[in-house]
Amino acid sequence: MAGDDGQHHDEGHPLRDHTDRAAAQPGRFLHHTLPHGRPELPAAAACAQPDADADRTGCGRNHDRAQRAFHGAIAQRHDHGPLPGMRHDMQPSLLGRPTANRQRGAAALAVTLLLFFAMCLVAAYANRGLVFEQRASANQYRAAQAFEAAEAGIDWAIAQLNQPRRIDGQCLPSADSTHTSFRERYLQSQPDTGRLTPVSWTSGTTAIALQPACVRAAAGWSCQCPSSGLASIAGIAPDDGLPHPAFTVQFSAEAQPGVIRITSTGCSSAEGPCRPDAAGRPDASSRLQVLVGLLPGLRVVPSAALTAKGSVDVGTAALGVHNPDVTSGGLTVRTGGNLIGSALRLSTAPGGVASASVSAQDAALAAIDGNHLFATHFGVDPAGWNTHSAVQAMDCRTECGARVAAAIDGMAANRMVSIAGDARLAGPLTLGSASQPVVLVVGGTLTLSGDVAVHGLVYASDIHWEDASSPQAQVRGALISATSYRGNGAPDLHYDAAVLRALQRHTGSFARVPGSWRDF
Repeated sequence: MAGDDGQHHDEGHPLRDHTDRAAAQPGRFLHHTLPHGRPELPAAAACAQPDADADRTGCGRNHDRAQRAFHGAIAQRHDHGPLPGMRHDMQPSLLGRPTANRQRGAAALAVTLLLFFAMCLVAAYANRGLVFEQRASANQYRAAQAFEAAEAGIDWAIAQLNQPRRIDGQCLPSADSTHTSFRERYLQSQPDTGRLTPVSWTSGTTAIALQPACVRAAAGWSCQCPSSGLASIAGIAPDDGLPHPAFTVQFSAEAQPGVIRITSTGCSSAEGPCRPDAAGRPDASSRLQVLVGLLPGLRVVPSAALTAKGSVDVGTAALGVHNPDVTSGGLTVRTGGNLIGSALRLSTAPGGVASASVSAQDAALAAIDGNHLFATHFGVDPAGWNTHSAVQAMDCRTECGARVAAAIDGMAANRMVSIAGDARLAGPLTLGSASQPVVLVVGGTLTLSGDVAVHGLVYASDIHWEDASSPQAQVRGALISATSYRGNGAPDLHYDAAVLRALQRHTGSFARVPGSWRDF
């Protein structure tokens, strides 16, 4: 039993036993509960005397000391935390009952919800931007389709204007002699001024310019070239539910001669302005305009019926040269060398003297070279002239009169033929006509034999005409040689101002006028 100072305890002391049991069972705190719920140590077994009169003075003092030590330990535990090994979630209360677990995670839930809503807003905004970009991309794609279709319409119209062959209602080449070329079908030229105007048709009392139209199909462009009325592309537009770009072309007159305005309207589908014969509206359309000017096949008409840079030698042949045109001065022969002929038949404008209609040994003519002579009349050198879209290039190593005639007859208008090297044309042969004259350019020596009739202009490096005696051997227009003219034939060379003006105003190729393109 401990002394009065409480410094020594026996092994069987209740406080020691209680501490030992607590250490032996981690996580548990053993105590007894009094009726008022306050933990107390049980009285020592030695103090539990069955005799109520027993002396309990010493035992009581020891018990009080133990109680004070016990309560001190409890207070110290509250100050320093739980004993080692004790679980925090199962701390005993002073009443002896375990407390409920505290709720956690409310702040994390709120933050998670905020992040979720933020992600939803970001996703919605991103989807809105994606939808907008898709729509903008689709609109831009359709607008680009319409613009390119309109640009294709301008290029197509220029190419068709420069194509001399006859076409049918589908704008395809035709062998039917009743058909006309694209230029003849849609443009007309004033004979006196050369001003171009569109061909129109009448709807009621309104004159409407003819409009060809094309639509893009799987195999390429399919077109309609009506000679009257509106172009109908209903039968050529594929009915597959897909948009097919289309364009329509219209011509309008300009004040300047040889210039025409082309207006091309392109659509993303064959509807609206690209299909004037039906109602509808395309997703996108574009309207382009450009001026095109005629680069004539003959820029400057010659002043004489026969022009030779060198000499003219026909010997005793009865060559006939005639120029009744007053505006040209009535000049029959112009040569840079000598004029040799004892039986020449010359005629000039009324009131003129035939012998005075000859300009022989022209120093200015003799001084220029062949290319310069060519450029004087055609505006370009021979190589440049051959680049005309309408020029029909040929190679005649043998007699090719029939081939040349067939090539010319296959052209409805704008007849220009270029032969590289020498060429021999034998009659009977007729090239061109008064209404559809021809420009024939030969890079080498041109040999004409027999009855050859030419309506137009003949230019060659050298010209020989043999065995021509009947009136069917003739040229109505003009003849130009870059060197000399020789032969024993007696053809008639007639200076025809109307034919030469027709060549000057109707033949040639159209090209864009720089700075005239606009999309407004």
